[in-house]
Amino acid sequence: MAEEAAAEVMPIVSRQDLEANTQTNSVGATQDEKVALGDPHIIPDGGWQAWATVGGSWFISVCTFGYVNAYGVYQAYYIQTLLPSYSPSTISWIGSFQTCLLFLCGLVAGRLFDAGYFRPMMITGSVILIGSIFALSAVQVDGYYQVFLAQAIGQGLGLGIIYLPSLAVLGQHFKKRRSTAMGIAVSGSSVGGIVFPILLNNVFEERGFEWGVRAMGFFMLGALLLANLLMRSNYPKKQQALKVPSSLKLLRDPPYIVAVAGAWLIGLGLFFYIQLYAETVGISGSIAFYTLAIINAASILGRTLPNLIADKFGPITVLIPASTIAGALVFALLGITNIAGLIIVCILYGFFSGAYVSLLGPVFASMSDHVSEIGSVAGRQPLRVAANIIVRLRMGLAFAFLGFSALIGTPIDGALLGNGPEYFWWKAVLFSAVTMLAGCATLGVSWVLQGTKKGTRWV
Repeated sequence: MAEEAAAEVMPIVSRQDLEANTQTNSVGATQDEKVALGDPHIIPDGGWQAWATVGGSWFISVCTFGYVNAYGVYQAYYIQTLLPSYSPSTISWIGSFQTCLLFLCGLVAGRLFDAGYFRPMMITGSVILIGSIFALSAVQVDGYYQVFLAQAIGQGLGLGIIYLPSLAVLGQHFKKRRSTAMGIAVSGSSVGGIVFPILLNNVFEERGFEWGVRAMGFFMLGALLLANLLMRSNYPKKQQALKVPSSLKLLRDPPYIVAVAGAWLIGLGLFFYIQLYAETVGISGSIAFYTLAIINAASILGRTLPNLIADKFGPITVLIPASTIAGALVFALLGITNIAGLIIVCILYGFFSGAYVSLLGPVFASMSDHVSEIGSVAGRQPLRVAANIIVRLRMGLAFAFLGFSALIGTPIDGALLGNGPEYFWWKAVLFSAVTMLAGCATLGVSWVLQGTKKGTRWV
C-alpha cells in the first residue's frame, strides 16, 4: 500500500481519452511530446473482464473486512466458553492483532502488487487464510496460544496479503468509473458482516465451536475460489521509471499528519463489545446474537450515502460530523434498558461508523498535492498513474498507523471491563466515546489547516 522508492510505471488512460488524445496529438503535438506520451496503457472502463474483477473483489471484501467485522462473535464466545481462564483484555489481543496485520501487510503487498505479483499474492493469501481457519477449529479449551497462532497471526497474514491487491487491481480496469467499481467492491464487507455473525452464532449454538468454524471455512473456501477465478490483472506491457517522493515529505505535511492523528484516535475508540454488552445487561440472547448483523446492515448505507455528499462538500467535511455522532452514540449505550433501544443504537452506530470506514481513504487521497508531487514527462505531460502511487503512499502510511490503533484499542477496553462476571461497562464506554470525540476534534484542526492550504472550506 505504501511505496517509498521509485516505482516502474507508464501513462495510464481510458480508451475514450486515448481516442481523443490521438486526434489532438496528431495535429498539435511536437515529436518530443509524442515520445513523452509513449505507448499509453489502455484502461477499458468496462467489459466483462473488468466487471468480473469487480465481482471477485466483492467476494474478497466479504472474506476480509466482512470476516473481521464478525470478530465480536468470537470475542463473546472466547470470554464465556472457550477461554474462560483469560481476561477480556488478553482475549482482545487476538482480534486486534489480526486487524493490525491486515493493515500492516499492505505496506509490503503494495510494493509486490506494483511489481506484478498480483496472482501469486492472491493464491498464497487465500491458502494461508483457509488453512488458518480450519486450524482454528481444532484448538482446545483454554488453548490461548493455539487460538492466537491460528487466528491472530495466520488469519491476519492471509487477510493482509489479499485485501490490498483485490482493491488495487480495480485501478487497472477502471478510470472514470473507478469510484463506482470500488464502491460496489467494498460493499461486500457489510454483507459479510451480516452473514458471518448469523452463521457463527447459530452453528456455535447448535453444533459447537468446532463445526461453527469449519462452516466458516467451507464458506470462505468457495468464496475465495470464485474470487480468484473471476479476477484478472491488467498490467502495462511496457513501463517507464518514475521517481516517487519520499515518505518523509508526507510527514512534513501538517494537515495530513493531524488527520492521521485524528483518525488514529477514532480507531482507538471504536467499540467492538456490543454483543457481549447486550448479553450481560439482560437483553434477550436471541436479539444479542444479531447486534453485529444489525450494525453491519446499517453500515451498507453508511458506506455509500455519505460518500455521495462528500463528492460535493469534501470527504473530511462529511467525516467529522459522522464520526462525532458515532462517538456520542457510544455514550448512549449506558442508557439502554430494552430491546428497542438497543436496536436503534445499533442501526445509528452502524450507519455513522460505516461512514468513518468508507471516508478514510478519500480523506487521505484528497490531501495529495498532485501538481507538486507527481512530476511530469519531459517537463510537460503529468503521469496520471503517479497520482495513484502518491495516493497509495499516503493511504499506506496512514493505515499503518491505524493498524496500531486497532492493535491496542480493544485490549484497553477489555482491561477497563475487568474479568467479570461483573463488568465495568461505564469505564470502557467512557474511554471509547472520549477518544472518538477527541479524534473528531483533531480532524477539525486538520480540516482548518487543509482548507487554508487549498483556499477552500470544502475539503
